[in-house]
Amino acid sequence: MLTDKSRMCVSRIRYGVSIITTFMLLGLVSCASVTVPQVNQPEQDLQWPALGPRIAWMKTIRDYQDASIDKGFWKRLSEFFTGEEDTRIGKPYGVIFDEQQRLFIADVGQARVHFMDQKEKRYSIIGEGAFRSPIGLTQDDEENLYITDSGAGAIYRYNLRKLILEPFIVSDLGRPTGIAFNKSNRLLYVTRTTEHQIAVFDLRGNERFRIGSRGDGPRQFNYPTDLFVDRRGQLYVTDALNSRISIFSAEGAHLKTFGQPGDSIGSFAKPKGIAVDSHGHIYVCDALFDAVQVFNSEGELLLSFGSNGTQNGQFWMPAGIHIDREDTIYVADSFNRRVQVFKYINAPDTSPDNDL
Repeated sequence: MLTDKSRMCVSRIRYGVSIITTFMLLGLVSCASVTVPQVNQPEQDLQWPALGPRIAWMKTIRDYQDASIDKGFWKRLSEFFTGEEDTRIGKPYGVIFDEQQRLFIADVGQARVHFMDQKEKRYSIIGEGAFRSPIGLTQDDEENLYITDSGAGAIYRYNLRKLILEPFIVSDLGRPTGIAFNKSNRLLYVTRTTEHQIAVFDLRGNERFRIGSRGDGPRQFNYPTDLFVDRRGQLYVTDALNSRISIFSAEGAHLKTFGQPGDSIGSFAKPKGIAVDSHGHIYVCDALFDAVQVFNSEGELLLSFGSNGTQNGQFWMPAGIHIDREDTIYVADSFNRRVQVFKYINAPDTSPDNDL
């Protein structure tokens, strides 16, 4: 015969089993009945330019579900009791999509880094409660992700094998923003924005040398921000308040500068993210033009894409940009709280004077 205490235990077990069974049934029903909304399908193809297109819009990512990652059953079950976690992008800046199909987004608005693993179908948050203002992202060749925190004046390193975040350089760097790893010499280049310099470190955190000082000369900067290292090891610097792009060798020798301030496409109003595709085209986000401008290696404008707005292919202060090995282009559309994905189309064009 069961005692009152035994009856109570049996009742709780039955209640728990009924809840789990209900969630399993709901999960099965939802899998069978849910249709994926076509939020990323425009009424017509978005391509630039309209004739002989070279850039095509692909999709928009606002959270991990847009990156083709679904919640697992146990995640949905835990959220039933603890509440749903806010995984939406707040104000993106730095963005990377690596060769393992992992998407990383530095979210200034949420003070975190979104980690979307499309191959393993996993989503996680890096640095919850640890960052003040994460901006730039880069990866080395040892499965480490580096994150600049401009608010804390520090750089953090996240081990992608052990899933451990640790301080890398915590001394005051003068608002570090851009960061880039150079495979040719295995060094990290970091923008010290308020110091008007680029600091260069090895993977142990030892400073090796610096590039630049304040001014408008060939090897000088006025509040530099974003960085990129191309396949040849050349360093590209967004020299924001000088309204130009400067290019250096891996050793810091000045190679080239292009750009000037202006209020029309071809000049710069508020240049931010910079990246180079496999054909050597230079892409620069301009936050005030709400566009991405594309230049050839000589700094001559080839085309621009985007305009102000909230629709697909439009921007509201674009910030960071990343181009993967397949020439897929990821743009952090900061005030629209999303990342937009585009594709460079390498197709023959018979129009005159076209280098793209």
